[in-house]
Amino acid sequence: MHSFFVNPTSIKADQVTLTGEVAHQIARVLRLRAGDEIVILDNSGYEYLVFLHKVSSTTVDGLVKERRWNQGEPTTRVTLYQGMLKSDKFEFVLQKGTELGVTEFVPILCERSIARAVGDLTRSRRNRWERIIVEASEQAGRGKLPTLSDPVSFDTACGDAPGLKVIPWENESVTKLRSVLNGNSGCVSIFIGPEGGLTPKEVETAACFNITPVTLGSRVLRAETAAITTIAAVMYESGEL
Repeated sequence: MHSFFVNPTSIKADQVTLTGEVAHQIARVLRLRAGDEIVILDNSGYEYLVFLHKVSSTTVDGLVKERRWNQGEPTTRVTLYQGMLKSDKFEFVLQKGTELGVTEFVPILCERSIARAVGDLTRSRRNRWERIIVEASEQAGRGKLPTLSDPVSFDTACGDAPGLKVIPWENESVTKLRSVLNGNSGCVSIFIGPEGGLTPKEVETAACFNITPVTLGSRVLRAETAAITTIAAVMYESGEL
């Protein structure tokens, strides 16, 4: 069943009215008709099973058949502090991180962040990133949209990070991610460097904020691979997978 995040004002009592891009997608792209059912979400954690009774490319009207708590949100809160990457790689992390259950994405500016990646921080690019998050959330059946925060410096991120904090680093060979997580199921902050990796100085700074360097194994992973691997491992250890 197709899911759509909509403005809460689209829902009034048991009546639903959808317009704009959502209406176009329902009518022209998916070719749904009166009598079909969809799920709509208002970013509150609840979802609404809606029976369609009028469908056009400009307006879709429906009736709420059921309001229920969405089951797609993890209980573990994961914040990903991601060193800025080139657009295609950063978009990959946003999409897959959303599917896996990340709660918040925080882009961070690191010593080795390349100029091209930092140059992608434009309004149009951010709009695209937010659209990727919405589409991935709908596809994954989530009940809330992950937050995409404004970029911050590495030092600021270290000071702001909540919960258990880990920083995968290729030069760490002793402390394993699993030993640090130890079944943690509350709040985890993950720090991932940019394409060039984190500098020893940055890792030392992180340690001053009780952010633990961990190894992801004997293989050196690309930044985007390290991000997804760590998120998946956290979710697994927390019982979310």
